[in-house]
Amino acid sequence: MTGFNTNNQHIKLSRTAFVTIGATAGFRSLLREVVSPKFLSTLRSLNFTHLVVQCGPDLDYFETIRPDQTSTSSDVKIAAFPYAPDLKQYYLQASQSDGDDGYGKRDRGVIISHAAGSGSIIEALEFDSKLVAVPNPELMDNHQLEIAEEMESQGFLIHGTLGSVAEAVEKADTTALRKWPPGPSPGSAYQKGGLWEAINELMPQPT
Repeated sequence: MTGFNTNNQHIKLSRTAFVTIGATAGFRSLLREVVSPKFLSTLRSLNFTHLVVQCGPDLDYFETIRPDQTSTSSDVKIAAFPYAPDLKQYYLQASQSDGDDGYGKRDRGVIISHAAGSGSIIEALEFDSKLVAVPNPELMDNHQLEIAEEMESQGFLIHGTLGSVAEAVEKADTTALRKWPPGPSPGSAYQKGGLWEAINELMPQPT
C-alpha cells in the first residue's frame, strides 16, 4: 500500500474517502470512476484530503489509471492496496475522531462499498462514517439491490449508482444517516418474517 500520514497538525483536518470493492471480484468501472476528474474535483470541493482504494484483484490495473500526482495540482492524496484480512484500520481512517485512536484528528469521511459485499456493508455501518453502497451490475442479484434501496429508504446509507458516485458522495455529505443497528418498531418493515429478518440472513454480522 502507498502510505500516507494522517497524523498531522495542519489546521485543515484529515478527511478520507475509503473505497472497497472486495477481495475476489473485480469492479473496474467503479475504480475508473473514483479517479475520474469529476470525482476527485468533488472530493476537493468537500475538503477531502485522502482517497484510499482497496482494489481486490485489480491493483495493477488501478495503477495504470490513477492520476500522476507529481504532475497534478490535486491535493487529494491517493493510496491503493489489493486486499487486507481486516479493514478496520481503513474504516477508522474514514471515521470522525479526535485523534485518540492513533490516526490523527479527522473529520467524518465516507466509505464507498460494493453493494454485493453484504458483510462489508454491515461492518462499515458500525463506524462513525457516511456510507455509499454501489452495486456491481455484473454481480448483483435482486436481493442485494432491494436491500441497498431499502436501507437507503430507511436512512442508513446512500445507494450509489455507476456514473453518479460523485453525486452520491455529495448527498451523503449533507444527509443525516441513521445509526446501525436499529431495533424493530411497531408497524415497520422490520417485523418477523419481513425485511429486518431478510437483512440479518443476507447480511450477517461479521464474526
